[in-house]
Amino acid sequence: MIPLFLGADILSNTDTRVENHPRYHAKFSKKELATKIKFSSFRFQGLKVSTADNSLWFYSIQGLFRVAFEMYSKQDQLAVLDNLQESIARYMKGTLEEKDAAVTILALLKAKDWTKDSAYSSYLLTSIGRWLGEQFHAANSSISHRVEGFKVQHIERISDLPPPEELAKELFPEAMQTLLLHWMGLCEESTLEKRHSEFPILLLILEFANRNLITGVAHVLYSSLICK
Repeated sequence: MIPLFLGADILSNTDTRVENHPRYHAKFSKKELATKIKFSSFRFQGLKVSTADNSLWFYSIQGLFRVAFEMYSKQDQLAVLDNLQESIARYMKGTLEEKDAAVTILALLKAKDWTKDSAYSSYLLTSIGRWLGEQFHAANSSISHRVEGFKVQHIERISDLPPPEELAKELFPEAMQTLLLHWMGLCEESTLEKRHSEFPILLLILEFANRNLITGVAHVLYSSLICK
């Protein structure tokens, strides 16, 4: 997480007693929304800092939104959203960068458990899924061009292709891989062994979804499905 906001300032807008702040900091820290930073070489003026470890709590922008949605009054929530409008204004002026937009959107998505009731009936997930699908579909022609170029280069050794993970990275957008890696539980925390064993499945999904067959397994499976 990226520490941006002083924890004491964020919780000062709540009804929580100061002596209870550490408990709430720890709670949000477990959700990777807050972190404690220790300073060894200098002291802070005007801030209540523990003399034992000379540390301060900081929150990410996602943490700010989560605290706002869970603990702020309606008026204070509106104030946070008003600040969000600055980002929208920057977009309208053409000065908002893609990374800034991503940070803002992720902050809103993580501010609340929007899908706690059911993933089957989530309007938010359906809307995001539709948008992602449209973006990936629009990229199909460029993916096909890249795959065809790859086949031409490897026509003499099509049965001796690189490992699935290398193929996926070379031929398909990173966003598609990231979506499937997390969907299948193969994100960074996964063991290398599990990731290595299941990556061929991920590659097959990418091949079928993009209608660009590369591996022999994909061709055989596709043919058997079409025949049926």
